[in-house]
Amino acid sequence: MTDYPDQDLVKNLWTNIDEYYSSKHGEERKILAEGYCWGNDAGPLLAHIPSSLKPHGFEVLILADLLFNHSEHGKLVATIEATLQKTEDAKALVFFTPYRPWLYEKDMAFFDLVKERGFVVEKVLEEKMEKVMFESDPGDEELRRTVFGFVVRWKL
Repeated sequence: MTDYPDQDLVKNLWTNIDEYYSSKHGEERKILAEGYCWGNDAGPLLAHIPSSLKPHGFEVLILADLLFNHSEHGKLVATIEATLQKTEDAKALVFFTPYRPWLYEKDMAFFDLVKERGFVVEKVLEEKMEKVMFESDPGDEELRRTVFGFVVRWKL
């Protein structure tokens, strides 16, 4: 798991990992947490994968609520390119809710960028939640309570 490399954010990731494993009584710890900025050298992340594993990279990436940061879309795609195995089964799962519905088109521009960089995109989820997460936020309430899910794969 990664989050922005802020000490408190990474500590929170470790707290969640510890909570998960405390209920598993003796199960080998396979989840790690690190601070990471999209677009930086992915070597430290890839170092967690045994070098004997070929092809090198992660088989699944889960990206949750990251598309709001439009200026970082290019770095996000570069990290996917650097860390996702180049296999038919490898995939990046992208889930988000447009909390700022007036910027929805900018959120969705991420998928145009990944297509330009050699990926295929499939929409797999559009689900309306019962209520919005932040009731006082402005904008279209229907859109603010909709969760979207996409699968991003290499075009091989």
